[in-house]
Amino acid sequence: MDFTSIKCQDHTGQNCCLFCESCNHLVCPLCISKTHNGHCLIQISESYETKLNWLKQAQVKVQANLQILNKCDSKIEEIQKSRKEKYKETKEKMKAKINALNIADDEFTERIETELDQKNGLHQKSIEKEQITANQLKKKVDDQISKLQDIIDAKDAVEVFSCSYDLELSISKEMELLELNISRIPKFCPEEITQDFFGSLQNNKPIKMTVSGQFVTGNGRLKF
Repeated sequence: MDFTSIKCQDHTGQNCCLFCESCNHLVCPLCISKTHNGHCLIQISESYETKLNWLKQAQVKVQANLQILNKCDSKIEEIQKSRKEKYKETKEKMKAKINALNIADDEFTERIETELDQKNGLHQKSIEKEQITANQLKKKVDDQISKLQDIIDAKDAVEVFSCSYDLELSISKEMELLELNISRIPKFCPEEITQDFFGSLQNNKPIKMTVSGQFVTGNGRLKF
């Protein structure tokens, strides 16, 4: 590969001759005399091989990040499936309890069913939020993989030196993994039907009666 025709970005008409490790920058003779004199300077070919190896290692790291995100994606799908099953199960238990008590829908049953629907809605929104975040991270990683592959395949020294710096900044940052902060659907816990719940028999106050009357007999009036 020819490294002698790389144009200097700072001085028109000059070709780069060395690479400054101190500044991570290609330099020409004018660059050296004006700014980089005394810096750590190495051959461009040596720096190229170093950067190319770094790009390949970065590619492995980014692909590993993608695998982690794919696992996270699968976990979100499992949670979504579980949400639907838990919601259906809880709904059925509530209906069964209502039927067992042989009661019609009233204000209380409507309120608890509404609460369940609201919890289910919040659960769904939290799942969707995590899914959006995962998709954004996956797109970022996919873009990095594609960019790295293009640079490696191009075998272009200018491309390697011009793009590697920006990629080093973005890829060197640790990827923030999803914590999956997702709310849960509450489970229905039917209460045991006890005497207090069903009711009890209570004694009424005794009936007290005072009878007043009189009979007429041959012997006169009898009062009682």
